[in-house]
Amino acid sequence: MSKKTVLFVDDELNVLEGLRTRLHRQRGKWEMVFVQSGREALERLAIGDVDVLVTDMRMPEMDGVTLLKRAQEEYPRVVRIVLSGHAELEAALRAIHVAHQFLSKPCEPGVIENVVERACNLQSLLHNEVLEKTVGRIENLPSPPVIYSQLMVALNNEFASPITVASILKQDMAMCAKTLQLVNSAFFGFTHKITEVQDAVTYLGYNTIRQIVLTVEVFHRPKSKTIPAITLEALQTHAGLVGALASNLLTDKRDKEDAFISGLLHDIGKLVVATEMPEENKKLQMLALKPELTSLEAEKQVLGVTHAEIGGYLLGLWGLPYSVVEAVANHHTPANVEIPGLSVLAAIHVADALLHEEMRIRRPSSKPHRSLLDYAFIEQQGLTKSLPIWRDKARQQMDLGARGMSKALS
Repeated sequence: MSKKTVLFVDDELNVLEGLRTRLHRQRGKWEMVFVQSGREALERLAIGDVDVLVTDMRMPEMDGVTLLKRAQEEYPRVVRIVLSGHAELEAALRAIHVAHQFLSKPCEPGVIENVVERACNLQSLLHNEVLEKTVGRIENLPSPPVIYSQLMVALNNEFASPITVASILKQDMAMCAKTLQLVNSAFFGFTHKITEVQDAVTYLGYNTIRQIVLTVEVFHRPKSKTIPAITLEALQTHAGLVGALASNLLTDKRDKEDAFISGLLHDIGKLVVATEMPEENKKLQMLALKPELTSLEAEKQVLGVTHAEIGGYLLGLWGLPYSVVEAVANHHTPANVEIPGLSVLAAIHVADALLHEEMRIRRPSSKPHRSLLDYAFIEQQGLTKSLPIWRDKARQQMDLGARGMSKALS
């Protein structure tokens, strides 16, 4: 296996020397390059083969945001990581649309190693440089305007509780993903990964959440508008139902939290394809009319992978908890991961498949339906007897969702 190249940028020589010393044991796996300016970093990026860029924010001549923006535009496949001081939260927020992850100074070697190693391993998800560049270039994904409006009203209300703000965030996969991206970064130094949105709101505070929301809104690019509002709403509604049902299937509190957020984000790859790959999306829409092809088969034919792997790659880039990345990336192929029993991944797979099944019953289509449920996997995990109960729960969840939609439209 060839070495991964990691480029470190900091104008302070003592910081670079400290990194060189502390990361010495990684020489067998990484080719490490240390430079003192944005200009030198761009010169090294131009040579090629850089996999990960780790940069300071406050540097003379060219600051970290400018460097990250150039890297995003010219070398989008490179994973972009900020290494900055605790006092520079405002600077980190300025970089949230161009940085994938954030680390804080001083940073333990083990933390840097884990983040960089995970970033390097992500490329095995897609095996496609074009897709890696497309996903790596993403700043933000679209949110329904009504959700943005509701959030801003709540955040500007001094009496609004974290529960209220979190309940609105949970309706939107794009803003939710961005919030979890920031709160799970090592920048904040939390000792565990956070998947409960209410905890994220409490830890970050309203001012930070407000800045994230404004960033998500401001940095939409024009092509983000290519997805029809009705399609976006349908995608968000299904995502919320999957999260709620998957959480309902589990009993452990942490698993329930992971399942809800994984369900909410499980189809984020579809959002990526719809907004970032308009030509490929048109081909997929044409193939969707062919009765002999499932949507997953069409995705593999056009993209080489499915929306599941694309979504997992994006969330992995953004540093979301591994359990969430794993569930999203494998929600159509749960047998790829060896976790016994009803895991978070299994719950997402079951919830997604059964809700699609229930939708087919309620809205029959002329196109032949092939179940998304992996029955061999279900049997192997000893879960077959639970299917009738879970189907009832899926039916009830759909009823709740339908009532919620009717109430929202009335």
